[in-house]
Amino acid sequence: MSARTEILAALQRGSYTAEDAAALLDRADKEPRATPPDPDFPETLAGGHALIVEYGDCALIGSCQCGKQLGVFDPSKSINHFASRWERHCMTEVPRG
Repeated sequence: MSARTEILAALQRGSYTAEDAAALLDRADKEPRATPPDPDFPETLAGGHALIVEYGDCALIGSCQCGKQLGVFDPSKSINHFASRWERHCMTEVPRG
């Protein structure tokens, strides 16, 4: 039995409905886990659309926080290559709510 299944069962024994227990656990999954929280580098697991640039294998790898891949570039190129792709993604592909 997984820990998640055990937690859901315990919440249901403690008066939560199955739906409420699952919703509470889903909410907890999205909360930051850094203890104590680092104010300089806030953690978010709830999603979003921040531009992420990582260095790996002698290349810059760009992506959006939501998981959209923005490409791989030579480190000598401008970071603007990622920024323009990320901006286009946010302006045209992200649903407005």
